This record gives sequence, structure tokens and C-alpha cells, in this order.
Amino acid sequence: MTNLIVHLVIWAVLATSVVFLGLYRRRIYMKSDEVLHVLDAEAPLVSTQEVVGAQLVKIDRWGRLLTILVVVYGLAIAGLYFYRMFMDTSIKMG
Repeated sequence: MTNLIVHLVIWAVLATSVVFLGLYRRRIYMKSDEVLHVLDAEAPLVSTQEVVGAQLVKIDRWGRLLTILVVVYGLAIAGLYFYRMFMDTSIKMG
């Protein structure tokens, strides 16, 4: 059971990082501008939009990767737990 607690702590750290990454993405998204700027006078706004867009793409890539990792790792921990419970409660033959 001690081995399972170590895995749960690792899973909790990963899940917390997904939450913080989501909060960070929201903070970056608040800087974004949804208006399409095409005039020459708005050129600095276009570069800002490009930078924010690139940051959001990076954050989204890491967010998807970490979310998949958290789900798969959580399912593996649950599977290990149920397997151990099954083996502990099953009748031993022999």
C-alpha cells in the first residue's frame, strides 16, 4: 500500500500542475485581443497578437499532454489498486 501512496502523490503533483497550467493559460488569454487589426496604425497590436497566440499554442500543447498523462496515470493507479484488492480477497488455491 505504501507504493500506491507514492504513486498517488506523484499523480496529485501532476494534476495540480494541470490546474496551474490552466490558470496560467487563462491569465495569458486575458491579454489577448479578439479584434482583427489590419491597419498600419495598428501594427504593434498585430505583433502582440502573434506573441500571445504563440504562447497559447505552447500552453495548449503542454496542457493536452499533461491532461492525457494525468488521466492515464490515474487509470493505471486505479487498475493497480483494484488488482491488489482482487488478489487480496481472492481464495488462494494450493
